[in-house]
Amino acid sequence: MSKYKDVEVTVTKKHPETGEPASSGHSFIVGVLGKKKGFYEIETEQLNRLKNEDLQIALFKLIHPQTHH
Repeated sequence: MSKYKDVEVTVTKKHPETGEPASSGHSFIVGVLGKKKGFYEIETEQLNRLKNEDLQIALFKLIHPQTHH
């Protein structure tokens, strides 16, 4: 079973699919979990206040959403 700690996190200034530059003051957070990939845009200032673990948890929820029965 996958865990959030398995997510590989990278930060980039370019959109992971189009290569377009991020808006001024923003960065893209990219996460890879096995063959799945997810990303989102965040203000760089906000990013500086987060730890790697925070990013892993957010990306894990994005890539591997929990279904409730």
